[in-house]
Amino acid sequence: MSDRLHYAGLIAAGCLFGTISTFSAVLRDNGVSSFQQSFSRSFLALLYILAVFYYKKINFTVTFKELKYYVLLGLVMSAIGFFENTAVSIGTPVAVVVLLLYTQPVWTTLFGRMFLKEEVNTLKKVAVLVSICGIFLISRIWTISSVNYGGFSLSLVCGVLLSVEFIMIKKVSLNPTHFLVSIFWFYVFRSIFTGVLGCASRVVTDNEIVTSFTFSLPPEMWILLLLFGFIPMVLGMILFYNSVGHVPIVSVGVILLMEPLSGILYGYFILGESVGLFTVIGGILILIASLLVVKR
Repeated sequence: MSDRLHYAGLIAAGCLFGTISTFSAVLRDNGVSSFQQSFSRSFLALLYILAVFYYKKINFTVTFKELKYYVLLGLVMSAIGFFENTAVSIGTPVAVVVLLLYTQPVWTTLFGRMFLKEEVNTLKKVAVLVSICGIFLISRIWTISSVNYGGFSLSLVCGVLLSVEFIMIKKVSLNPTHFLVSIFWFYVFRSIFTGVLGCASRVVTDNEIVTSFTFSLPPEMWILLLLFGFIPMVLGMILFYNSVGHVPIVSVGVILLMEPLSGILYGYFILGESVGLFTVIGGILILIASLLVVKR
């Protein structure tokens, strides 16, 4: 696969990841808790992958050393989803969560230099700065009159962990292990840790939209959950996994801002959400930043 196709794969992955916010909004509005959403999407992804294993006769066993790495990565993945949902649930403005979560390119640049020894040229630094300006405009953070500092802290941690997730997946993607085997074990431990965190959350809150879990959902909600597990979690992750190892990590961090940008577009066309001038300008800046790191 050429470099151009790897970049295209990351862009497509970002667009598929962007469906997460739309799925989540529809499910939340129909009473499906953040815990059930987070757990179901990774658990259902496991079932899809197991079906492929059975059909293709793929051996999904791994070494103990690999297993320890997948445990850590699963913990990081579950913490991102849990902390992000919790930040919103305890009253943190969504604009604040979005802005802090997508400080990710900054952390990815720093960690990529520290742990992967990747060089960061002037063009990439400009791209990161432009992308952060785009997220700043999209979030319209200046309209927020008050800040929940607990949610602020959780959201910032999510931004850091998201960059850690990208770097960890990049490293494991360079191993000869079949990509579906790695993704399978990501989601095994993501599901386990999400279940633990979801149960633990009941100690600190009794908010049903955060902690509840029920099998008594309407059929259309189960269909949405099935799609939620397949579109971003299987298709999106496959595209991301097979491309991330071939693209500099700073470029990955910037290109993956296609996730919030595409999420806004889905919200406009599917949910009827409004899009203002600042959102349009912010989106253009993210596209420019992506072009800067793609064009070499």
